[in-house]
Amino acid sequence: MPGLIHRYNAVAEYSSLVSTNPSSTSRRRIQRAQRSETTSTRAALSNEAAEWYDAVCPPLEEIQDAIRRFQSDPDFTQDRTFAFLAPLFVFGALFVVAIVAVQPHSFAHRILDAPGDHTPDIMKVTGILFGGVLFSLVILRCIIWGVSEMSTLVVSLESREERRNRERSGIPSSNLVLGGMFM
Repeated sequence: MPGLIHRYNAVAEYSSLVSTNPSSTSRRRIQRAQRSETTSTRAALSNEAAEWYDAVCPPLEEIQDAIRRFQSDPDFTQDRTFAFLAPLFVFGALFVVAIVAVQPHSFAHRILDAPGDHTPDIMKVTGILFGGVLFSLVILRCIIWGVSEMSTLVVSLESREERRNRERSGIPSSNLVLGGMFM
């Protein structure tokens, strides 16, 4: 609650500064109060900024713990994820084809006017349709594999705490070893 009350005071101070009331004593009093509260305001703002940063960018250890929990879950596999998402991707691909087909000057209108005359076009459209669906499924499989590999890399990263413990034990950090090679 102190943050809310402090914000209300800031709004009240701003409105009194912008006011057309000629009482200059209240303005001086507010300016003096602002100077005395500047350090506490800055500290409060820095604390709030740190809390927002921790909420938006959680520490690596928390992300690693969450990824480890997903990796240890036997029901959460690449195959099951693909089996769950594949129908959605097929539906999306068919939906895109339907959107393209209903356009006024699309190929579907030419084919439907005289289907007997456009047999090669029907074969081409069918091949493109199946090829597009298969291509979208291959892309989905690659995305799932890439996310899996990326999560494995994140889990294998060294956290700050592990780095500090290693440096305290006397083992040089990679920055020290690799930094000397390129300088």
